[in-house]
Amino acid sequence: MFPGIFMPIFRKDGTTMRKSFTYQGKRYYIRCKDETEFEVKKALLLKDIEEEKVIESTMLVRDWAAEWLETYKSAQCNEKTYKDYTNRLNNYILPEIGHIRLKDVKPVHLQKILHNVRNMSQSRIDKMYQCICQIFTAAENNDLVIKSPARGLVKPKGVSGSHRAITDYERAMILKVAEDHPHGLWIKIMLYCGLRPGETSRIKIMHFDYDKELLFIDGTKTYNAKRYVPISPELLQEVSLLNKDPFEYLFTNKYGMPINENNRKYMWKSFKKALHVEMGGKLYYNGIVEPCRVAPDLVPYCLRHTFCTDLQDAGVPINVARDLMGHSDIALTSKIYTHTTDRAIENAATLINEFHKVAR
Repeated sequence: MFPGIFMPIFRKDGTTMRKSFTYQGKRYYIRCKDETEFEVKKALLLKDIEEEKVIESTMLVRDWAAEWLETYKSAQCNEKTYKDYTNRLNNYILPEIGHIRLKDVKPVHLQKILHNVRNMSQSRIDKMYQCICQIFTAAENNDLVIKSPARGLVKPKGVSGSHRAITDYERAMILKVAEDHPHGLWIKIMLYCGLRPGETSRIKIMHFDYDKELLFIDGTKTYNAKRYVPISPELLQEVSLLNKDPFEYLFTNKYGMPINENNRKYMWKSFKKALHVEMGGKLYYNGIVEPCRVAPDLVPYCLRHTFCTDLQDAGVPINVARDLMGHSDIALTSKIYTHTTDRAIENAATLINEFHKVAR
């Protein structure tokens, strides 16, 4: 076949025909309703060919996703975040489009993925959206697609996924159980110091400053995650009674290693069981008898959220709270500070009344 010679092939396919033409030794296929539409589409395709915009790659989405994950995420993410990306791909994205050629993915394919997760929390939907956009933006930057099909996607409005503060009743029960429970100190450190659960794994004895009553947090979540937070003399006393070496980790598993994610899940499960009993629940063969007295949305991260709410109630300025929380953006702190409590309003009333007395 000579360059520029066109060989039409007609095939009935409902109301459309499939025609092909060969140009510069390559065959291209076009679906059209009639000869006029064929000529229009052929002209547009030739224009793209001349401008070198046609992508010839036959790479499948699943192959590119594996390459993207290894190249763009393996070195930049911690183990937990990397695993989260892998789960998003394997559980939601690749089952839908993994078998499709990268260049054949359309916006409707990606919108369907987001539609399928519409009942998840808004936080998870946002992460799914970001993952999809990153994959196809990287594909566009590497000339694997002409234009990212992720442009213009509409994020569903999911269920509110923000962690809540604990109630006064829950606080009383949690603190009562924490006094005698083996993992009580772990619970109180998160509640009174605002740590992310993962940050508790990296606490060493030398991170406690007994003179200044401060705890250094070796955080990695954001660039502000490494920080100092105040810690009460009572908690410092509990730590000192452990008689650990300065280089030892505060929380360790049975092998003496710093606790990992699985250890933390076990610790919370054990504490939750004891909390269930304290709230009037029963156990059967060491298992919780339903209904569980502990609210299903009460998770360790709620303790950190409560710490931030306590900062607001105490009148701590939001810019200081951002530093204590280790947030990279004050907007994250403001989402919690906007949850105005009765105590915060009472404190504000006291402060403004005192100010007005002085100003008269």
